[in-house]
Amino acid sequence: MSAPITILWLRRDLRLADHPALIAAAAHAHETSGRLLPIFIWEPGVFAGRRASANRTWFLRESLRELSRELEARGSMLLEVQGPGSSALPALVQHLTTSGTAANEIALFFTRDHTPYARARDRAVAELLAPRGVSVHATRGFTVVEPDELLTGGGTAYGVYTPYFRRWLERVSLNNERPLAAPATLPPPPSLKLPPALQPDHAAIERAAQPTATVALLPVPGESAARAAAERWITAARGNGVNGYAARRNTLADEEGTSRLSAALHLGLLSPRELVSRLLPLPPEREGERSGERLWVSQIAWRDFYTQVLWHAPHAARSSWKPAYDAIEWDTREGTFNAWCDGRTGYPIVDAAMRQLRETGFMHNRARMITASFLTKDLLVDWRKGEAHFLQHLVDGDVAANNGGWQWSAGSGTDAQPYFRIFNPVTQAGNFDPDGAYVRRWIPELAALKAPAIHAPWAHAAALAAAGITLGVHYPEPIVDHAVARARTLEAYARAVKGLPAPRGE
Repeated sequence: MSAPITILWLRRDLRLADHPALIAAAAHAHETSGRLLPIFIWEPGVFAGRRASANRTWFLRESLRELSRELEARGSMLLEVQGPGSSALPALVQHLTTSGTAANEIALFFTRDHTPYARARDRAVAELLAPRGVSVHATRGFTVVEPDELLTGGGTAYGVYTPYFRRWLERVSLNNERPLAAPATLPPPPSLKLPPALQPDHAAIERAAQPTATVALLPVPGESAARAAAERWITAARGNGVNGYAARRNTLADEEGTSRLSAALHLGLLSPRELVSRLLPLPPEREGERSGERLWVSQIAWRDFYTQVLWHAPHAARSSWKPAYDAIEWDTREGTFNAWCDGRTGYPIVDAAMRQLRETGFMHNRARMITASFLTKDLLVDWRKGEAHFLQHLVDGDVAANNGGWQWSAGSGTDAQPYFRIFNPVTQAGNFDPDGAYVRRWIPELAALKAPAIHAPWAHAAALAAAGITLGVHYPEPIVDHAVARARTLEAYARAVKGLPAPRGE
């Protein structure tokens, strides 16, 4: 029997709790005495594109399986459809209409996504569905503050984080909306059989979802695991002293020092608004700049900040936010880049982080800064190559945050460190892995060394001899001399920024 149908298009919002699009779609279905049809579209770029990640596809597929079970428990279902969305949705609407499944009203609800690709896709979908009489409704839910909600006093986008964060906190405090509860029941779905052209290629998805990382080291997929992890984390974030987030967040070897919720936030297994609402407003005694709650909330704000950067400057997805930096003469030797990818640079802190990425699909944020600085400013390799490598491996690989972090390290983006500020990897290792536990975990061939030798083995011949370690045999010699590399980078950056030609012979 035909009835009005409300389509809920799930994308990076794979949860039931605090889900404005879900609540609005369910309410619309009730009001029209219609059916609710939750769908997920397998876009080719998600599992087969050049920026696809087997680790992320596995996490997505497993999270979808849990979401499907939870929807069924509430009287609904999840329909998986083959993409791309701009062709699949019009085809689905056509099928619902011609098959007699839908009555005279079809509505589409979804959570706004803000990447350049998502915006173009969603515009195309709306334009294609309008002539078919489909009403399209986009809601908030991916960010805490929408990317077009905050502008500077001059009416421009924010390019510096600190003033953005102050305004962000003000906006969050003013809104302070209570998170939406997960619905106990949902309107029933229509009875529907997809035509072959819209059915997902499950074999291809299965092949694409074979993780390159060790499965046991990947985050547990699904909303229920994410919510349990968030509960543990919120308690820890309020801690004081040596056990609090403020004291532990930069310690590379401390696996409990950060929340590890980034993958869940990327797929929308958790609502960023709900997480922030659990920690704000801060009690007066915890309002200081260095309180654990404020520091962690600021990480959510960084996510919103980079989202609004890409919203206002979509060119930054493929080129430097500061155009002058596109003129840098990068080192294009593949051997150098491959050594970095494989954790064979001879700088233990860099190699440990790259091996962690390969084995777990995760890297500590401090390690991301160290490895990105090393690639762009010690090896003088184009930041876009590092950005793409991270996206291929990170379970939490978010286009805006990944791009923003890489451009920050390269000096080419918003709020970037000056190009002449170049991390010394040995100094960074001493500061954030003081006893060498992190390096020892990921580079077992150096486990017999103690700090400081484990962070600069080439400078400690006696320690190497005592441990029976020969550089070039058991572990690589340094791929570059940091001081020499730093001088080369300063020259290359200065030429680009000043618009000078490359010297003769280069």
